[in-house]
Amino acid sequence: MLSRLLLAVFTGILFTTASFAGEVSSSAPALSFQAFSQKVLAYYPKLKAAHSDVDIALAKKMQAQSGFWPSLDLSAGYKVSDDPVNVFGMLLRQERFTSADFDLKRLNTPDHHQDFSAGVHAEWPLFDAMQTIGRARSAREFVKASQADEVYTKMEALLMAQDAYLNALTLEKLSAIINEVQKNSDDDLQKAKDLKDKGMILGADYYSARVMFGDFTRMKNEIARQKIAMTALLNILMGESVDKAWTLTSTIKEAEAPLQDQQKLMEMALANRPDLSSLNARLQAFDFELSREKSTVLPTLSAFGDATNDRNNVGESGGNNYTVGVKAELPLFDPSREGRVKEAKARKDQLEHNVQILKDSIGRDITEETARYDTLRDNMAVLKGMTDDAKEAVTLVVPLYSEGRKSIADLLEVRRAYLQSAQSYNKALMGIWLSEARLLFLTGQLNEDEMKKLAEGAGL
Repeated sequence: MLSRLLLAVFTGILFTTASFAGEVSSSAPALSFQAFSQKVLAYYPKLKAAHSDVDIALAKKMQAQSGFWPSLDLSAGYKVSDDPVNVFGMLLRQERFTSADFDLKRLNTPDHHQDFSAGVHAEWPLFDAMQTIGRARSAREFVKASQADEVYTKMEALLMAQDAYLNALTLEKLSAIINEVQKNSDDDLQKAKDLKDKGMILGADYYSARVMFGDFTRMKNEIARQKIAMTALLNILMGESVDKAWTLTSTIKEAEAPLQDQQKLMEMALANRPDLSSLNARLQAFDFELSREKSTVLPTLSAFGDATNDRNNVGESGGNNYTVGVKAELPLFDPSREGRVKEAKARKDQLEHNVQILKDSIGRDITEETARYDTLRDNMAVLKGMTDDAKEAVTLVVPLYSEGRKSIADLLEVRRAYLQSAQSYNKALMGIWLSEARLLFLTGQLNEDEMKKLAEGAGL
């Protein structure tokens, strides 16, 4: 799903941004979520491509509807010939024929003659075996499909923007926590080293504490690298230089996390998903295409007309002639018709299967996301309580360590517990807001208004 794509991009950036290491400058411009999401929508190339697809579909619709209208062509030409039939015809069309032209010698071996001609040809299909109306109906459905694809792509962009921004905020919070824990632990570890050297504490406690401190350093380095990669990802989504620094202006609020009705979510998804609407529109278009191919057995009827002027020299008036008529054609044997009909039916059947595949996928995705949401919702209070308790434990152990009633290993152990619980809580807090956005996405309800409401609720 989209989160997997974002993870792949994030991982790729993580290993290619070593030259951008360092803390974000305090003079970096502010970046709110609202400004970020608008920049993403303005830049997102996939959304621009989807809009171009809409323009293409509208153009094809115009082309299909053009079959309802007559065609009009202007022609002009010049020819010279001594062919008896051509000379005879030119004289008649130019209204230059005389009784002397009946002379057998002139009829059989005429002198060369020239003709300047200009004319207008018009043709109007009165009935084309339902071909134009079929193409117009198909084109109309393809316009609906491309418009639905554009809406879906915009939903993707909004979800990706929220995902990236929340991850960046969470990394900022985790970075602040790990920096504080590491700094305090480093100070305490230096004091413990002095005490160990004086033989006042056990070496085992000191080295156990060093192992835990090394884990703090590892986590700090990991988060620092992730921050660099996430900054690059934010910039990529906005079309900015990957190393441009920003100051994020939001903080993530606690989520109320209302209960979600899975059955209701399923119903909303089937009614609102743009990608499903796109497939259904394409299915309808292929149904029209199938009917159109079947209709090629019918006769066609068209009206036509020609008006021409022929003259021997440009300065003459020449002769004016016209022809009008009606033409009917009936295909008695079309060897490719059966194959075309079978192909159109197979394409329609294939799309029907794709519609069902998408419906099943929607059901699975909503089931998985609802389970993830419910798990986060159930654990939020637990994780918050664990974080508060771990923080209180650190507060209580610090004076006990100063009094010698707790070892340096005990102190760093409670700090590690605080760090782990704080990390789990902040990731869960981010996760539940992401999950709410994904549920809006999966049910086809994610748009700029809904994202704005969600962002306000999350404190973005």
